[in-house]
Amino acid sequence: MGEAVIRDYAKEPRVGVIVPRQPRFAIILVASTLSLTTVLILALISLKPDHKVEEHIEVPVVPILPIEKPKLILTEKTTNSDFTYSVILKQTEVKPAHVKVYESTPKDPTKKTSHVLQVASFKSERDAKELQKRLIKKKLTNVQVTQSTTDSGSVWFRVMVGPFQNRSMLNKAQDVLVQMNFSPLERKR
Repeated sequence: MGEAVIRDYAKEPRVGVIVPRQPRFAIILVASTLSLTTVLILALISLKPDHKVEEHIEVPVVPILPIEKPKLILTEKTTNSDFTYSVILKQTEVKPAHVKVYESTPKDPTKKTSHVLQVASFKSERDAKELQKRLIKKKLTNVQVTQSTTDSGSVWFRVMVGPFQNRSMLNKAQDVLVQMNFSPLERKR
């Protein structure tokens, strides 16, 4: 029926593209316009106005008098007041009002905290005991395995560390457990 026609679009003329025919003509036109404008401006600048307006301003003549040297007069200070902040601060004393609520109570250094760290909980007592041994090897104190039963009846074995003598020791134990990739849960006893 019909044969496929192959068109070569590169050889066809472009439609809608303006190709300048004489680029030299445009350059000459622009250059001549600029030079004529420059000549016209220079001609306008060189023209002198027909009449001059002269203004006469009278400047008063002031005689120049010799300048006297200033005399230094030393006066004694009647007071030794120095109004700098540091001096005033040293001279003042602030006494706050005594409030009973703000008094701190001394802590007993022998008192143990009631916080413990729960390291993990297991369904198997054997797994809990193995973790207990690992924690004792890391020199953590008071490592215990406790058994608890949930409301649904399942049995869990918790690995607990503590209680600690003070907050500092609790924080140190937390650091050791975090280094062992545990996320200890702080609980009150």
